[in-house]
Amino acid sequence: MDNRLRLLLIVALLGSFALYSWRGLGEVFRERGRYTDALGLIPAATPPLRFGVPSLQELAVRYHLEPAQATCALCHIGQESAKQLNPFGRDYQVIVRRMLDETVAADSPEARSIFQLNAVQVRQAIQEVTQDGLDSDGDGFDNDLELLFGFWPGEAQSRPSLSPQTLLGYRAQLRQLAQNGQLEALLRGQSPTEATPNFWGFSKSQLPLVRPERLWLYQTALMPDSKR
Repeated sequence: MDNRLRLLLIVALLGSFALYSWRGLGEVFRERGRYTDALGLIPAATPPLRFGVPSLQELAVRYHLEPAQATCALCHIGQESAKQLNPFGRDYQVIVRRMLDETVAADSPEARSIFQLNAVQVRQAIQEVTQDGLDSDGDGFDNDLELLFGFWPGEAQSRPSLSPQTLLGYRAQLRQLAQNGQLEALLRGQSPTEATPNFWGFSKSQLPLVRPERLWLYQTALMPDSKR
């Protein structure tokens, strides 16, 4: 009798885990296997953060954010508990609320939260808030452009000294290089060296939001014969 009960418990636990995996973890793992960065490289080279809400995790992978810089300040002003959102955070909130309106019943007793989005929805929301042309802070550089090259999309004072046209040209070239495989070949074939932040329009007091090795990769791809 004890053995039968033990067997039934094991079967029940395995069944519960399988169901949870199918509805929850399974979805996350399937999506994680398809992680790409903002330029479409598969898989993305940067692993998810050890801590952080799902949207921050997705941003960190998509744009190769420096872990020390990838904080709640991307969307929030001041203390996270204050729940004050910067322009980028507000745009993301609008997208999330629309998605929840589409998926959560109007009479649901649950308080609506970003944690109700599944992995697919989080990725879709991040893609929407970083679509070409959406400039949350109104500084002349769209969100994707700022995140790609290491600036804060919700702070107008965080902007490069270069013109928008220059960075738009860089982005177009990098997308083409990623599409034809040259960027991935460069990533695998060379060891990163020190990046040159002023190449991207950073002042001496500014710290890039993205990992230095990514800026090195982009600069090397754009200026293969330049000396850094």
